[in-house]
Amino acid sequence: MRLDVIFNAARNDWSTIRSGALEAEAAGFGCVWVYDHLSGSVLGGDRMLECFSLAGALCAVTSTIDVGTLVVNAANRPAPITVVGAASLQEISGGRFRLGLGAGASPGTRWSAEHTVAGIALGATMAERHARLMEVLDLCAEMWNPGRDPKWAGFPLPDPPPPLLLGVNSVALSELAAQRCNGLNVRITHPRAAEFLQAAHRVRERGEGSGAFELTLGAAWSDETLDPDGPTQTLARSLGAHRLMLER
Repeated sequence: MRLDVIFNAARNDWSTIRSGALEAEAAGFGCVWVYDHLSGSVLGGDRMLECFSLAGALCAVTSTIDVGTLVVNAANRPAPITVVGAASLQEISGGRFRLGLGAGASPGTRWSAEHTVAGIALGATMAERHARLMEVLDLCAEMWNPGRDPKWAGFPLPDPPPPLLLGVNSVALSELAAQRCNGLNVRITHPRAAEFLQAAHRVRERGEGSGAFELTLGAAWSDETLDPDGPTQTLARSLGAHRLMLER
């Protein structure tokens, strides 16, 4: 099981994140991840750095560690902007980028406050939010296909395409991740985490989906979670996790 690190830009400035990423790279961590939020207020802070800008800077200052987004909210950008941005990061990083995607929150929740202030409309129903996510996944498949329609000539074509990871909070999204993506992520403390991982396993066991598939869990950074024999890593291994992401 690999250990990754997540930097919360609501509580860490660029200098701290940059030095932390270089330390993680030197220590052998697998990937450094960043959140996609517009305002730090939803993450308990008073600041924020834009997701793709921050990921691009990390791709430029590191050389061996992977860089990923956890997770890009499908509501935050038009689908083509997300897909072109991810393809650009794959080139900038030399093939080290991982695109984490999510369907986003419903209106009126804590997580939607930043969208209300910014005037970004969120899908009122889960079906609408999932449809917007599917638009991004479909466009990734279309624009990143070497045999793509000539109309996409001139748009970045990543080689290879970055792995796709889906942040999940339901069985439906877990099954979609197994069918269309290369991994899923859920908080290890989520009461249904085991259920979501099992749902993805069943899909893969039926022969649906293709390529490698990783189960990833998120937890807080602490002496306990860093301990290979501690309860968090022990639980992650028992759930079949391939990666444990620790937030700083």
